[in-house]
Amino acid sequence: MFAGSTRSLCRAAVAIALVAAFGATAASTAQAAAPPKRIYACVTKQFNTLNLTTRTATCPKGQMKLSWSRRGAPGDKGDPGSPGAPGGKGDPGAPGAPGAPGAPGEQGTPGTSGSPDQPADVLAKLLQVDGDGSGLDADLLGGLPHASYQQRVAGTCAAGSWVSAVAADGTVTCNSVAAPLTLTQTETTGRALTADITNASSGERAISVNNAGVGPGVFANTTGGNSLWGIVGSVSAAAVIGDSSSGEAVVARQNGAICQDFIGDCNGIGAVVGRHDGPSGFGVRGFVTDPEGAIGVIGQAGISGGTGTAMRAENVNAANNDNALEAVTNGNGSALFAQGATTAATFNGAVQINVDLTVTGTKSGFHIDDPRAPTERTLTHTPVETDALTVTYSGNVRTGADGRAVVRLPSYATTIAAGWRYTVTPIGRFGQAIVEREVSGGRFTVRTEHPGTKVSWTVIGLRRDPQARRHGIDAVAEKRGAERGKYLEPSLYGAPASRSSVPRLKATTGRPLAIASSTTLGIPSQREGSTSASQAARMLGT
Repeated sequence: MFAGSTRSLCRAAVAIALVAAFGATAASTAQAAAPPKRIYACVTKQFNTLNLTTRTATCPKGQMKLSWSRRGAPGDKGDPGSPGAPGGKGDPGAPGAPGAPGAPGEQGTPGTSGSPDQPADVLAKLLQVDGDGSGLDADLLGGLPHASYQQRVAGTCAAGSWVSAVAADGTVTCNSVAAPLTLTQTETTGRALTADITNASSGERAISVNNAGVGPGVFANTTGGNSLWGIVGSVSAAAVIGDSSSGEAVVARQNGAICQDFIGDCNGIGAVVGRHDGPSGFGVRGFVTDPEGAIGVIGQAGISGGTGTAMRAENVNAANNDNALEAVTNGNGSALFAQGATTAATFNGAVQINVDLTVTGTKSGFHIDDPRAPTERTLTHTPVETDALTVTYSGNVRTGADGRAVVRLPSYATTIAAGWRYTVTPIGRFGQAIVEREVSGGRFTVRTEHPGTKVSWTVIGLRRDPQARRHGIDAVAEKRGAERGKYLEPSLYGAPASRSSVPRLKATTGRPLAIASSTTLGIPSQREGSTSASQAARMLGT
């Protein structure tokens, strides 16, 4: 690169050379070709000279090659181009406003005049043509005299009778309604009997039956459809209701004999089925309104020598995570009470108790097959009883060369318990063993008289977790109220069972549903009639 003074001299030399070159070029424009668009020159550092050269030439050693662009004068404007192709057709414009109404047309020619006859004139003309040979007879209608047509019905029938015939003069013949009354419908559509009460405020019965005998008031027998179907549109009404002051209000019987004879296995068929298709509610609901108490729903087994389960709750949907059986009470009684002669309840599965568990008898603990003879004996252990809520931890440890060993309790031990009690026992040799340091930071230290001694240890802590503080126990409690003067198990003290304070099952106020025969409930015998296999299948809903 050149120094600053050299650059200035070069610029001056270049400018002079360009002016000379361009001037000379401009002077000889008429005799020579157009000057080049880019000019090349070699600059001499020593003599500060500028020598024009070509694009491809190489400057001598010690010279620098430069180039400049030359912009000539703007050329003449070219001729305009040819017009482009026409554009596509635009969208049609909006419709114009409607034109003004046209002038009314010319009035048409008047029509011919009508007949000048008045009604009396027309009647006179009719009377003139009425007669023999005229083809007209004003006393006939459809070619028949008036006596051939039914006159207005003027007769009526008394209550309890019906119109059996209507005479031509309008009088009626009445017959009384007598049993048996049969209504037959042979068509595929239409009802055999319809009773309508169209007054929405009426509280009367559409059909009322009074039966002084022992048979059914209403008997329905179907082979394919439902025998009885009730529909209501009010939450305060019932589709089917039974009301009784002495016997059973509603009884349903599934005739297993017919099912067994014609179908086979009748498992899954219920005598009473409750179905609820809404998002909430009950399939079957029973409630009690008597202040003396009763049972809302009862299931009984063993009547008339029968066997089976009195009541069962079953969840048949594996994807349903709701409880199969729930018992809830808002009073002081038990939500669920079970009583048995030998076993009140059996749970084939895990049992979770969220609050307290109180046992008035003996807790058997675990009950397993005796591993020494599992098919011949069982083995039972009872849990350890204490008057306080405690936790117990135990284990073995060996002391070191200094006769000490640190025992670490589980990380949660000091969180749930305190007030520790200790037991340490040397194993394998005589000697002393002590707890040198009590539990602190989840550990305690054992020290033995001899180093390397194996020690068996046990610690017991009093529970202090929130659950234990809320649901603590009182080892001795005074009996109060109805429990005073009674026993948990009277027989242990030679007292009668009536002196027991343990709740017992209340006696049912109603009698068991004892069905001695089908006629007791007005139900036809299982052999009555001629029920076919296909009819029985439809009756059972299969």
